[in-house]
Amino acid sequence: MSPTEAMFVLFESPSHPMHVATLTLFDPPRGTAPGAHAAEMVERLRAHAEVAELFRKRPSRPLHGYPWWRLDKHIDLGYHVRHTAVPGEGTMAELLSLVSQMHSMPLDPQHPMWEMHVIEGLTDGRTAVYTKFHLSLTDGASGMRLLHRALTVEPDLHDCPAPWSPSVAAPTRHPSRNPRGVLRSGLVTTRELTATVPTLIRAGYHGLTEEHLTLPLQSPPTIFNAPTGRARKVAARSWPLNQLRRLAACTGAPLDVVVLTMCAGALRAYLLEQYALPEAPLTAMLPVPLDLGESPSIGPGGNRGIGAMVVSLATDEDDPLTRLARIADSVAHTSGIVAALSRTQFQLVSALMLSPIMLDPVRRVLDDIPPPFNVMISYTPGPTRPRYWNGAHLDAVYPIPTLARGQALSITLTSRSGQLHVTVVGDRTAVPHLHRIIGHLDTALTDLDTAARTASP
Repeated sequence: MSPTEAMFVLFESPSHPMHVATLTLFDPPRGTAPGAHAAEMVERLRAHAEVAELFRKRPSRPLHGYPWWRLDKHIDLGYHVRHTAVPGEGTMAELLSLVSQMHSMPLDPQHPMWEMHVIEGLTDGRTAVYTKFHLSLTDGASGMRLLHRALTVEPDLHDCPAPWSPSVAAPTRHPSRNPRGVLRSGLVTTRELTATVPTLIRAGYHGLTEEHLTLPLQSPPTIFNAPTGRARKVAARSWPLNQLRRLAACTGAPLDVVVLTMCAGALRAYLLEQYALPEAPLTAMLPVPLDLGESPSIGPGGNRGIGAMVVSLATDEDDPLTRLARIADSVAHTSGIVAALSRTQFQLVSALMLSPIMLDPVRRVLDDIPPPFNVMISYTPGPTRPRYWNGAHLDAVYPIPTLARGQALSITLTSRSGQLHVTVVGDRTAVPHLHRIIGHLDTALTDLDTAARTASP
């Protein structure tokens, strides 16, 4: 087990489950009897009895010591693939309430730590699939890719694999243990890390003197940085990407900045509603580059791998256009730093950015230590063309993240066939009435659009 995998196993506790999930919604194939699609999907999924190594791994954790992987020879798909129904009238709100309960429950380490729940009973006739992975197995973006690789662009194809099929989940690649290769890799890494120092000094000096650079531990205390339990609340909604693209073209801002401004406006309105808006601006940690496929702003080419940077959300600003400009400025200066770094250097900087999370137990005792950031906002790209699974059309995708210690709110975004799907996940106690953030997102988008139209000549 790698150090990263072991970290997620060792850091997990009953009150802090370490898993991510995806909620997908499918339109049943034409001609399917009402209410029959979910049962047919479960039957087809359980028929894929050949399971790749990734889905057969489960952690073995000694009482005191380093965990390692065990491989189960036989996988009980009746346990891992479950069939359930939306309670009540089958509304989307009731589905999200059910998913909130599922997302609050930790995975059982006595089995490979993944589950798939096929959910029937939505009034609109769609079938929902909630898939949960432990972070020691895969991160959210990789889990999404596994689910998408099981899909096809052919609506009439009816022999699609399951996400755990060996043809979809490639065998685990183990790093080379050749001593010469390890030494060479170590020398290259050391050289890159040494070169990082002057770059960071120059960027940090200019960023701090010009007050453009956002660093960890500069964030104000908020209700989003309270101690959390395992109870979760999930809210979700979709917006047409064309609406956001038009606004980006109207303001001249990158699409990702428009989305961040939309999130900032919603968080500002929510905190005002709770009488909890701090005077200082909130900050957001971007776990991966927030490139919505329009104008890469975090790093060259918009692809820097896994990493993290902190940006300001300018929530102390009332005017939407001024807030947009300040967020664009923060993102641009963050991009300038990332653009000067190699992948290894970026990962080092990301580790430094995330390291203050370890101070959360200390922050509970010493109130003067500010949170490293206020919220997480992440983007995972989805398929650009329509996708199907055995004739069922993929209609929506909502990634559902975990919550780090001391971080009670996370916003995730994904795109699919001209739609932007947004999921908001929060601690059930620390973030009351979480569903209102979704409404505030819509209002923030409308307010920004109105301001942009008013300002246009």
